Amino acid sequence: MDLVTQSQDTNDQLAKDSQAKIILIVEDDPVLLKMYSEKFNFEGFEVLNAHDGEEALKVALENKVGIILLDIMLPRMSGTDFLEKYRQDPRGKNTPVVALTNLAEEAERQRALKLGVKEYIVKAMQTPEQVVEKIKKYIE
Repeated sequence: MDLVTQSQDTNDQLAKDSQAKIILIVEDDPVLLKMYSEKFNFEGFEVLNAHDGEEALKVALENKVGIILLDIMLPRMSGTDFLEKYRQDPRGKNTPVVALTNLAEEAERQRALKLGVKEYIVKAMQTPEQVVEKIKKYIE
């Protein structure tokens, strides 16, 4: 392998690694959004935020997101409606998504899982540290 090829491979890997560390947090509660944003920043993630499903779709399609932490109960467009639209776009087909919600309704959980959610986490049952650890296993 020549030096130019090796350098390009290194650049490709760095680009992939930096993309993997970009998290989109979709949460309408400003206190939770701030808390999770700070926690993921502290853990070395680049954090993007969205407050509702419509904003999430715009942000997710305009950026190279490595993973999405998605609330289900959102204004303007629910988390599952966002996910359905996002999965229809080639950029959103394979992005890992973890649902973080207080909606424990089984029908909504099943819908999210059918749309490719890696995990469906109930907020009240997890600490922020536990959420970070769950997210890390999908991008490292």
